[in-house]
Amino acid sequence: MNRDELPAGREAEEDFANRIAAPLRAPERPGPGFEARVMELILSESRKYPAARRPWWRRSLVVRLTPLGGLAMAAGFAGLVILGTLIATGRFDRQHEALAAARSRSEQLVRFAVRAPGANQVSLVGTFNGWERDATLLSAMTADGVWTISLRLPPGRHEYAFIVDGKRWVIDPLAATITDDFGTETSVIRVRGSSES
Repeated sequence: MNRDELPAGREAEEDFANRIAAPLRAPERPGPGFEARVMELILSESRKYPAARRPWWRRSLVVRLTPLGGLAMAAGFAGLVILGTLIATGRFDRQHEALAAARSRSEQLVRFAVRAPGANQVSLVGTFNGWERDATLLSAMTADGVWTISLRLPPGRHEYAFIVDGKRWVIDPLAATITDDFGTETSVIRVRGSSES
């Protein structure tokens, strides 16, 4: 709207607002010595606080070591170097292999199968693979659409389902099922440990 189109009372209000706002729009320039006064104020405030109450990044750090403390620190550093060298040269491989063998002895081989005739791809999702859609793909075993896979699973309760062609969620018709809070059904399997009968 142009000033010519404004009603008479409205034009007077706009002139009044412009007169009041003009000094507020003018740039402010600090007076002489402003920076010096601010810096003096900052320094005087910082002197009020002793070093113990200052933030950690502003405190001085003094390290005092006795000869025994120095030896202990050197021994700790040498231990880290030796440990790193042993790891780098593979001396811990035997222990790692023993742990892996013990873990694999407790795992059980479980075969999963589902009938999905005409499917192009079937995957297995569950608690054992983080519900990743493409992490565990099944193989088509027969012409009538049976897809299978065998996995080593640790003892315990595992929830799972099949995904057919990346879209259709299928539960195992031969396993127990549960329904979550959102109404989604999943199959459940309990894997026994090698010590259980």
